[in-house]
Amino acid sequence: MNSSVTAFSLIRLSLNNELRRVPVSRTVGTAGEYLINVPSNPGIVVPGYYLLFALNKQGVLSVAKTLRVH
Repeated sequence: MNSSVTAFSLIRLSLNNELRRVPVSRTVGTAGEYLINVPSNPGIVVPGYYLLFALNKQGVLSVAKTLRVH
């Protein structure tokens, strides 16, 4: 676990140029891993591919990981 991570964010850029930034909540698992809680409301998080970023205290983004929301 990296203690300098302060937030996670999902970003989606689709073919119709719709840009979405979705802040997500997180918890820390028993092994020190982060568990990301994605909102289940399809009006907030529409199905598709997103980039998951971690942000540090200075607001600097990590290298993104791609994930798919069903």
